[in-house]
Amino acid sequence: MKIRHFMIRRFYTVPVLLFLLCNFSQATAADISLAWDASISPNVSGYKIYSGTSSGNYGTPVTIGNQTTYTVSGLSTGTYYFAVTAFDADGNESDFSNEVSQIISSGPSCNINGDGAVNVLDLQALANIILGITSSSPGNDLNGDGRIDVLDLQFLSNVILGLRSCE
Repeated sequence: MKIRHFMIRRFYTVPVLLFLLCNFSQATAADISLAWDASISPNVSGYKIYSGTSSGNYGTPVTIGNQTTYTVSGLSTGTYYFAVTAFDADGNESDFSNEVSQIISSGPSCNINGDGAVNVLDLQALANIILGITSSSPGNDLNGDGRIDVLDLQFLSNVILGLRSCE
């Protein structure tokens, strides 16, 4: 009866999920770190991570212990949706947390100004972004260091000069 009263559906603090794109390699494999608030219930034995490529439609969950972070590794290009549940020792499971999603793109685009060509005009467009004259997008971080700065200009210069590829 104690478990019935508990029902794990009372996990009001499980629903807050946060996500960060932690690692993006040139081969378009990405790692996403998930973190959530621990349940206030003392009966929690662990959590299950649900993921899928469409909202509310998840595959087989990954069961983890009583920790509040998990990294999903090796994701390819696409959109992924995540939710978490808590469970007790008897296998009773909570409702899903709030759902979060993340788009994994195929990598940076060196065509900064969108004209279909990569040339010195893209250098000017990127310089305008760095100077705050125009707005940026996540794809403008060409070297993947989490910042859009002069190092991205150098990266783009090397692409234009044929010293490296954009991907």
